[in-house]
Amino acid sequence: MAIFGDLNLTHLEDMDFGQIVETTGGTIVMSPFPNASCTVTGSVIHSGVCQPASFGGSGDNGKIVRIKKPPSARLTLTGPGADMEITNMTIDGSPELQLIQSTPGYSRYRIDSVTGIFEFRVAGTLNVGANQAPGLYTGTFEITIQYD
Repeated sequence: MAIFGDLNLTHLEDMDFGQIVETTGGTIVMSPFPNASCTVTGSVIHSGVCQPASFGGSGDNGKIVRIKKPPSARLTLTGPGADMEITNMTIDGSPELQLIQSTPGYSRYRIDSVTGIFEFRVAGTLNVGANQAPGLYTGTFEITIQYD
C-alpha cells in the first residue's frame, strides 16, 4: 500500500519582458528555461532581464502533474496604448519535471525530484505594435493543475 500526499503550488515570479523601445513593431520571444533568454525581431530594442512566470510546487516523486496553458496559449496585455498579446505560451519544468506528453492544451509531466519539490516556468512571444505607446502593460492568466 502507498499513501500519497497532496500537491502544493505557489506563484514565485511574474512574467517580465524588461524594458522595450520600438518604432515599427516586432516581437520578443522569451524562453521558459531557468536562465531565460529573449530574442528580438523587428525594430524593438530590448534591455533588462527576461523573466518567465514561475511557480513552485511539491508533490510525490513519480506522480504525474498535468499543467494546462491559458486558452489558445495567449494572454492580452492592457496599458496606456493599444493592447499587446503574448502568444505561443510555453511551459518548461526541467530538471525536476520530466515531460511525458504535450498537447495544445495540457503538458503532462512526471515529478522526478526525490524530494518532490519542483518548479515550472511559463513564457511566450510578446507582439509589440508599431508606435506602441510607452507605459506599463499588464495582464493575468490562469494555469490549471491536475495531479495523479
